Amino acid sequence: MAIGRSIVRDPKVYLFDEPLSNLDAALRVATRIEIAQLKESMPDSTMIYVTHDQVEAMTLATRIVVLANKGIAQVGTPLELYERPENEFVAQFIGSPAMNLLPGRITGTGAQTTVKLDGGGVAVSNAPSTEADMGASVNVGVRPEDMTEVEAGGDYLFEGKVDFTESLGEVTILYFQKAGGADPVIAKLPGIHGDLRGRHVNMTVAPEKVQIFRDGRSLYYR
Repeated sequence: MAIGRSIVRDPKVYLFDEPLSNLDAALRVATRIEIAQLKESMPDSTMIYVTHDQVEAMTLATRIVVLANKGIAQVGTPLELYERPENEFVAQFIGSPAMNLLPGRITGTGAQTTVKLDGGGVAVSNAPSTEADMGASVNVGVRPEDMTEVEAGGDYLFEGKVDFTESLGEVTILYFQKAGGADPVIAKLPGIHGDLRGRHVNMTVAPEKVQIFRDGRSLYYR
């Protein structure tokens, strides 16, 4: 009703302050679709939508402004924020489960960057680096859905024992054992993998999907 009362005034700008926060899950999805269709029917109007729900932001926005630490962390389209996060905050805020951050040191620079991870694996990223970056401590960012299993004995980015699994039908989420109090590494594999719990698994990620953060900022944005 509030949206309808606003529409009859024909404003140029609409302000939405978490309009779906009090709805149940099914109604949130239905209403989110209605708002998206409403926006398409009013191309000359601007909608500013405030939400802490990343799904709403990713599905409704043409551009997202991520606010953090009393300032703006990044501005861009939903896919820009997902594929090229500017900093570690945005990297872990966008996406579910959150992006894994794995510590390591740069061992190769140039058009591609090579990182030797503290856990023993090696990451190769398309993020460019310079000779001044050699030996620098960095965090390698990989999204759970970009991780794929590789055979033992081959090159890998991460190796660990699967502590717990969640079988959701279309995907299986793997939780690896924590090391030294760190957050667990999470992988999301398509399909059903009921035999992986308790096993040591090697994972890798394609170079174009690997992010590298130095001092919290992506090498892509220097």
